[in-house]
Amino acid sequence: MLMKLLILSDVHGNVDALRAIWKEEQDSDKIYCAGDLTDYGAFPEEVIRWMREHHAEVVCGNHDLHTIHVYEKTCWQSVGDKEFKWVHHGCGRLGEEEINYLKNLPDILCFEADGVEYVMTHQFDSEYGVIENMDQFERFWEEARGTKGKMGRARRIIFGHTHRHCIHILGDSVCWLNPGSVSYRRPDDPCKEAQYIVIDNGKMYLKEVSYDRSRSFAVAVEYLKSGNMMESELQDAMFFFGNAATSRDPLPEL
Repeated sequence: MLMKLLILSDVHGNVDALRAIWKEEQDSDKIYCAGDLTDYGAFPEEVIRWMREHHAEVVCGNHDLHTIHVYEKTCWQSVGDKEFKWVHHGCGRLGEEEINYLKNLPDILCFEADGVEYVMTHQFDSEYGVIENMDQFERFWEEARGTKGKMGRARRIIFGHTHRHCIHILGDSVCWLNPGSVSYRRPDDPCKEAQYIVIDNGKMYLKEVSYDRSRSFAVAVEYLKSGNMMESELQDAMFFFGNAATSRDPLPEL
C-alpha cells in the first residue's frame, strides 16, 4: 500500500502553523512528529489536542520534558515579574491530562512504510550534533532498533531539535532527515514559514508554508504590556512572530 507521510517537528505551541500545514497536506495517510510540542509558544494545549485528534505518532522532545518538570514542581504558579517564561505560560494552559499525554510519549519510535525502515527520535545527542558518517549512523541505528540494519534495505532516521530543514544523504539507501520547525528558526535564519517534510510513495519533499502569525504575536504583545515576562523570551517572540530583524532586537515601545 502506497502511503503519504507528513513529518513534523518542533511545533512549540504554534497551532496556527500546524493548521496551515494540514490545510496543504490533509490527504496524508499518517502523521509523525519528532517532538517538542510545547514551550516557546502560546497554544500548547491546542497543539496536543490537534495531535490526539489526528492520531499523530509523536516522540518526546527536550522541551516537552522541561514542561513536565516545571509543571510538576508547581513553582511556576508563583513566578515573579521578569522571571516569567513561555514554559510558565504553557504550564498555565495545560492540565493533568495534557501532562500525562506528554509523559507517555516514547523517546524512540520505529516503523516501516513503502519498503523503508525508519527510526524517529528527537535528537542525536545532548547538544545539537548530527550524524556525519555511516559509522555513526550504524551505531545509532543498532542502539535504537536493537539490531543491525539489513544490507541494501532503505533506512532513514528522523530527527528534530536543531530546527534545520534538511535531508542528509549518507549512501544510496541510507539518510537522516529533519523536517525543520513548524514554528520558528534558529537566530541565523530569518525565514518565517512553517517547515515540514512530506514522504509520498517513499520520495521525500522538503516543504514550507506561510501562516498567520498574528495570534501568537498578540499574546506576546499582551505580555509586553504587562511587563512581567522575561525580556529575552519576549525578544524571541518578536523575532519568531513579529518582524524583529534579530532575536535580540530591543523590545518595541508600546
